[in-house]
Parts: sequence; structure tokens; C-alpha cells
Amino acid sequence: MRNIYVIISVLLFSLAACQEKEILGYSIERDGLQFDYDTNKMRVTVDFMQEYRTDTTWYSGIPGEGGYYTQRRYTGDSLLKKKIQLNLSMMGHAVDYDREFRLKAVVAEGTDEVAKTFLEFEPSYVFRAGQLRDTVEVYVLNPVARVNYTIGIVLDEENSDPSLELGAKEKSEYQVLLSNRYPQPSQWDASVVGDFSEDKYAFMVTILGKLYDPWADWSSDIAVLLEALNEYNASHPGEEKDFTFPEPPAPVWWSNFEHMLGEYSMAKDQFMKEALGYDYNYFGWWWVEDERGTNQRLRDAYDQYNAEHPNDPLPFEQFPVI
Repeated sequence: MRNIYVIISVLLFSLAACQEKEILGYSIERDGLQFDYDTNKMRVTVDFMQEYRTDTTWYSGIPGEGGYYTQRRYTGDSLLKKKIQLNLSMMGHAVDYDREFRLKAVVAEGTDEVAKTFLEFEPSYVFRAGQLRDTVEVYVLNPVARVNYTIGIVLDEENSDPSLELGAKEKSEYQVLLSNRYPQPSQWDASVVGDFSEDKYAFMVTILGKLYDPWADWSSDIAVLLEALNEYNASHPGEEKDFTFPEPPAPVWWSNFEHMLGEYSMAKDQFMKEALGYDYNYFGWWWVEDERGTNQRLRDAYDQYNAEHPNDPLPFEQFPVI
């Protein structure tokens, strides 16, 4: 029982002592600006290989019916910069006027200083009057080079409102994990698309708008890639790409009509598109119904072209006769 009285006496003495002292309040001279995130979420990953937009397209099936479908279109190197939003908070007091501040990029020791140039800031930002939380926007630039960087964003104290300083140390630096790498897909087929390089894969994603798919229609896709590559090299003399693509494979339907078309080649495919025009898009049913007529149109177009271009004949043999 005596022990209980002793404990109660100590507690009462302590309470009385606390009441005699002035309760301390927030007393720093300047307000602390910090990032408004949990400490384990003070970073964002920007991977340019994974960036995409969503396209919505109408498709029609049975007459009078149809619907919309959405698909990802990966942007690749065509996306020059990505906007990120940063949440900020004030460790201190809200004031009745706007306060101007600036942000700057920092990197860890040993990191290439060029990494700082891949963050784009506004000349200055404003923390709005009456607010304890605010947001700003920063752009992450596509470095084009195949790199990984960790870049920090901090308050530029020297060029900000003098009433501001860094807030809590653990919330003073927000990190951007920047990546522009294109690792080789596990199912990369060099016999179809040629040797691998990161720049080549990035070019493919940029032009086709999709990541590597071993089951893609490579007959069409490689034709598109070759055309785009030729256009790029022609418009960038001295800066041509150091990769190429093989001759595209035959379309999956070609073997069904080889008796009237002969051996596949990209040049022959292009010639057929020009010779048959609209009908070429509907080969599946149109040629089956009139194989002889289509075969004759191709043979006539072949002879006419060579007659008109005796010094530059077509680079493939005449179509078979059926």
C-alpha cells in the first residue's frame, strides 16, 4: 500500500512542476519547405521504354453493329519529355502572401553531372498564400542515350524567398529514377528482325508503337520499319543509323497463292499493291473467285512496266501462268 502512495506522490509532483513551466511552441525563425510524401515514397520512376498513350478506335463487325476498342501505343523516342507533379508542404506557418521559390537538380557523388540536365524546371514557382500544401510541375527529358540515372530535386535556398528553408531532412530531396534502356527481349528472333541493339529496338518501338512481339505480322512491320529507316537516313546525312533490317518474310497468306504469285519478295509485294490497288486489300475472297483474272492482270502489269522501263526492269521474275 505504501508503494502506491509513493508513486502517486511522484506523479503529482511531476504534474505540478510541468504546470509551472511555459509550454514550448513552434519557434523556428523561417518556415521549412519539404516534399509531401511518406518517407518511403520519396521517389518516382520514369522509364521511357514503358511510356505509352491509349488510343480508342471504332470497329465495325456485323452491319449495324460495332464498338470501340482501346490499345496502347508506346511512344519510344518520340516522347521528348514527361511531366511529373510534385506535392509540397510547409513545415511552419501559412502566410497571407505568395512566396516564390526555385528548385534545382542534384546528383550523388560519382554520378555524371550531365544527369542534371534531364530535369527541366520553371524559372521559379509560387507557394500560394494561405496554403500549407501545394503542387508544382517538373519535366523529365528523354536523354535519347541508353542510360539509367538517379536525380534528386531539392529546394534552391539561395534563390528562393528568404523566409523559406529546408524542411525535415528526410523529406528535403525527392528522387527521379530515370531510365531509357531497351533490354533485349527474351524471344528476339535474329533470323526475322536481324541482330539486336538497344538503338534498333528503340527505333522499332518508336515507329511501330508497340513492344517486341514474336507473333507480330513481321511481313508488314518490317516493311514499315525499312521505309522509316530509309527516310531517316536520307534526311540525316552523316548521322545515319548503324543498323538495318532483313528482307521481310512473306505474309502468312502468301503460300496459299504461290502457284499464281511465285516466290515472295518485298519488291513484288509493293508492285502488286500498285498494280491491283484496292483489290489487293481483299485478296482473301477476291482472288479465290478469280485467280486467273488476277494472275493475268499481274502479268500484264509486269510486261507493261518493263516495256516502259527498259533500263530499270522489275527485280523479280514474271508471275507464273495458271
